[in-house]
Amino acid sequence: MEKKVLVFMNYYGKSSETFIADELQFLFTKSEISLEILHYGKSNDRISGLDMPTSTLKRFVQNPAKFSLYYFKSLKFKNGLNGSLGYLINFFRERKFDTIYCHFGTNGKLIAQLKAIGVIPKTTKLIIRFHGLDMNFEKYNIGFYKILRTHADIVLYGTQMAKSKLSKYGLTRQLVKLPVGISRNNIVSIKNLSNYGICIGDFKVLSVGRFIELKGHRLAVDILSKLNDDNVKFEIIGDGPLFSEIANYIKLKKIDKKINLLGMKNHHEVISELQNSITYLYSGVYDSEGRCENQATSVLEAMAQGKIVLSSALGGIPDYLIDNVNGFLCEPGNVNQFVDKLRWIVQNYTSNEMLEIRKNAIITVQSSYCQENLNEKLLKLLIE
Repeated sequence: MEKKVLVFMNYYGKSSETFIADELQFLFTKSEISLEILHYGKSNDRISGLDMPTSTLKRFVQNPAKFSLYYFKSLKFKNGLNGSLGYLINFFRERKFDTIYCHFGTNGKLIAQLKAIGVIPKTTKLIIRFHGLDMNFEKYNIGFYKILRTHADIVLYGTQMAKSKLSKYGLTRQLVKLPVGISRNNIVSIKNLSNYGICIGDFKVLSVGRFIELKGHRLAVDILSKLNDDNVKFEIIGDGPLFSEIANYIKLKKIDKKINLLGMKNHHEVISELQNSITYLYSGVYDSEGRCENQATSVLEAMAQGKIVLSSALGGIPDYLIDNVNGFLCEPGNVNQFVDKLRWIVQNYTSNEMLEIRKNAIITVQSSYCQENLNEKLLKLLIE
């Protein structure tokens, strides 16, 4: 008998992360479940949308459940007072599910609150996947997810850093590791891997990520400036609020001929740029709020392509990237260490030693981060 499963996420479509889109595509093909998706946008043929007004006043005035008993029960929660729970109450009025799977802890908290007031039966399994920014203690205090201790059945995390944070929130009983993975189609075969030949043109270094503080793009500019090697060309894929600031900083450093900002690219284009690169640089830092990258999927994608990865040792990255084994790690913010290791890579990238490191990187992704294998594990959790 198929299980009725609801996936509750922020927004479905172009704004979805690649792994979420791949995950949903997989789940839609499984005969063991009947899948429905709920998001905050508008409804269409396959997706249910809450389509909530951004204004709290409009949410109250237009709330379809505002005269129900459950609506008044929801007012004991902040999410009830701001009108969010009212829209969800209306959605669940005539819908029952065996399992509800939430992306982001904040969405999971909403469902837990509905379980607490009886809108959703206590027998409904609640699975919540935390991503990273939903574990920010500055924004979500230590008691923020308290309700999940009693109303969440499974809490999914991807890294040891995330596990530690969730434990501080008191979520220890329900923890299950399920990291973000890389599609099998984007993991190259070791059989096809060979030593790099000597570069006739430029030695290309690539970085991918939004232009926000924790991605460390400013530090990357400092690294390339101090390296001072005319044969090394650096490209950054991404966009964001700090794009113009970084572009101006590159000009200030007078290295605009060495660094090319490519702007936004789709996932297919990112893979293509990776394939044409030798080294992948991730110079992430802790931002002014103390946040850092949780898993850094872009680093895994580079490893899956057999690239030489040079990365900051922070967040969840040391879970899978081992210095001098399947890549290279540096102390976050240590420009000199990055420069020394990048210079060594440039001098030794054609060696057999480097070939073994690249092979080890692929093996790591194949064995522990293949998305298809992780999807099967998720399916089992949804239907058990």
